[in-house]
Amino acid sequence: MPTRVLYLHEFSRIGGAERALLGLADAVRQKAVEPLVVWPQKDSAFTWLQSRGVHVVPLKVPSWRHGLSLPLLPLFLARLQRNLVPTNVDLVHVNNYRSAPLGQLVSRWVGVPCVCHVRELITSEGIRQYRLRASAALIAVADAVAHALVEGGVPQHRVTTVRSGIALRGVPSHKESAALRERLGITDADCLIGIVAHILPHKGYDDLVQALALIKEKVPNIRCLIVGEAPRKRYFQRLLHLAERLSVRDRLILVGIQDDVAPFLHALDLFVLPSRTEGLPLTILEAMAAGRPVVATAVGGIPEVVRDGETGILVPERDPRQLADAVLRLLDAPGLAKAMGEAGRKRIEGAFTLEDEARHTATVYHQVLAASSPDSA
Repeated sequence: MPTRVLYLHEFSRIGGAERALLGLADAVRQKAVEPLVVWPQKDSAFTWLQSRGVHVVPLKVPSWRHGLSLPLLPLFLARLQRNLVPTNVDLVHVNNYRSAPLGQLVSRWVGVPCVCHVRELITSEGIRQYRLRASAALIAVADAVAHALVEGGVPQHRVTTVRSGIALRGVPSHKESAALRERLGITDADCLIGIVAHILPHKGYDDLVQALALIKEKVPNIRCLIVGEAPRKRYFQRLLHLAERLSVRDRLILVGIQDDVAPFLHALDLFVLPSRTEGLPLTILEAMAAGRPVVATAVGGIPEVVRDGETGILVPERDPRQLADAVLRLLDAPGLAKAMGEAGRKRIEGAFTLEDEARHTATVYHQVLAASSPDSA
């Protein structure tokens, strides 16, 4: 009998955590796990899960903000029960720690353990606020995240690092990448750097724009591709004003959110991620799998995947000058950039595949169920 896991996810905006859940729910079926995914809406992600044969239910998960959504819980549970019958579940898996209290309530209602994914660094206050100590197990996406959990008071035996993984894909032809660059208005003479991330302050976009102005002084034909939506409109407008003030607004190419980011990554000369806080960003894995060298900040779990000087260059956070210098170093040395890109692809193939993540996650499930069984008492 497969282990039946109910996956709860609160947010409808597609980002790294959402794409990670989609991949895991599909891949984990090869590890004797039967997923039931509660997804907020019937969007492209919902349709994709259905097309893969994953049992998915369109149901909005109430937000947990200091318990303010508790009045919605009875209605949610009633709708969930209708979708669970006649299906029973062995485990509840919450995809984001902010929904952990709700997941724990659901798990108690169903009478099974709750596992929570922690995909970003969290403070002791956050651990308390979201009641993470009450989960049967916490899956941290990086050792840095696991360390923060233990430092914040979570018993170490409840924390397991399972690094995020991605499905490896074939490399598009040079002709296909050249065609995409042409559609984006990139000439053969242009140098194209890029980032895939929602346009939010903690992603370091201010630092990227300031670095771009410094890079432009040495490389006038520099362009910067931005793949991601801007959920905070005021911040987005401030960012555009900054770009205009620094005379680099015309260097930015904004394409919004994309269902498939791989073609855009392959079109880049190098990938940049100047985040101020991170867990283990999926976009870095995807960029490395695309054979792109990476310039990123040494925060969170990033140093656990990017080997400084081997697969990319790590720089301090909030330092546009060092960010610009690292980008210029790789643009000035295409042979080095290519070697780093190739080394990055091999690193992902060896340690960050979706198959690895699914296998390790299934092991966590089995350990939690073994510990909660009556025979273990």
